[in-house]
Amino acid sequence: MPDRRLSFSALALLVVGLLSSGCVQFQTATLYDGFEPVAAPERPRTLALAVEPSIFADQNDDTVWFQDDANCTQGEVTSDVVYDGQRAVAVSWDRGAEGCKWAGLGFGWDNWVGKDISEILPYAAIQMRVRAKEGRMFGLPIVLTLEDYSGGMGFAYTANRYFERTFIDEEWQTVTVPLSAFDLEVENLDPTNVKQLMFELQQSGSIYIDDIQLVFYEEPPLEPWITVDLRPDPTALPIQLFGDAFINDDGWGLVTDACQSIEPTSADPSQGETALRLRWDVTDPQCYEGAMGVSWDKWYPIDMTPVAAGAAIQFDVRLPSGTSSQLPVRVALEDYNRQLSQIILDGRFVASGRFTSEWQTVTIPFSELRGGGRELAAAPATVGNLPAFQNGADLSNLKELVFFLDDAGEVLIDNLRLVRAE
Repeated sequence: MPDRRLSFSALALLVVGLLSSGCVQFQTATLYDGFEPVAAPERPRTLALAVEPSIFADQNDDTVWFQDDANCTQGEVTSDVVYDGQRAVAVSWDRGAEGCKWAGLGFGWDNWVGKDISEILPYAAIQMRVRAKEGRMFGLPIVLTLEDYSGGMGFAYTANRYFERTFIDEEWQTVTVPLSAFDLEVENLDPTNVKQLMFELQQSGSIYIDDIQLVFYEEPPLEPWITVDLRPDPTALPIQLFGDAFINDDGWGLVTDACQSIEPTSADPSQGETALRLRWDVTDPQCYEGAMGVSWDKWYPIDMTPVAAGAAIQFDVRLPSGTSSQLPVRVALEDYNRQLSQIILDGRFVASGRFTSEWQTVTIPFSELRGGGRELAAAPATVGNLPAFQNGADLSNLKELVFFLDDAGEVLIDNLRLVRAE
């Protein structure tokens, strides 16, 4: 079977032959990919300079038509009920009627002349006055359809957000549908040659329509339904968790009951005006646990992994009287799966090696925390024997800093913060 492909040498001879014959000329061409951006048309000074803006006012001629199947659509131009001028359009429809495949009406405004609305698409809307013939409608089941002279169409649904009020009742209201809401792509509307505006009626209804026109329109800025405050970076150390109050007011545990009493006090704070006085006795089996805690990112999950290796928990502490080498207090980080990384508060975290009635600064590097579940509240003595971080709090999903209060005791705490470990 002969090879139908040209060999390289044959192709080269062909090219040379064509060039030498002078029959072929090469021209400069620009190669590109992607789409060139289409500039928005310039906003016309007035709509009337671009297109006839009045779609329906008072006309009662062949530019207004109704579907001729009265089983589906019953419409007329009427002077009985009007919003403005001499006439309005009255229409009732029932798409659920037997054999009814379509219901609607149309307006061949500007005497059926082909209209070029391409210049005003970003700047204009179809505006009309609408009211129910009777009662109240909580929607307007109408698809506005622009048709061009090639049969192309563009569609927009008269959604409630285009209403002046939330429902259609027997009081006239304004409905404004932006041209930018029309889907021009699916049925390839040619906006330079628009024939008419049609109302495709769905479901059933009975309304008056009046004063249909093109108006200048700009989409109002959306108002957020909820405002979320910007949050500082929860890993940007140092972060003050308690100065004279808890950060963002997101502390908990400041209660007084039979098991614990944790309250702010202005008596001899280490800085500022307020410290925390912690008194507790959870030896009664009725006391589940004594504790207080604080989130430093408004209870959002916090990922501390980027800074955990160099981070520390720091606060000032003093006893009301006496001295102690260890306090029945566990300092913990808890994640959103209730896992803990914690450590018993002992004297190695203060410069003097013992807690006294003088203010001292406690610094606990994250690396000193030991892993374990929340159930360790029932066996706090084992905390010191646990491996660092293993099976502890997920540092990428932290919830809060917690002080667990074991047995019974009293201590004052102030100036609680997260810092970089030195």
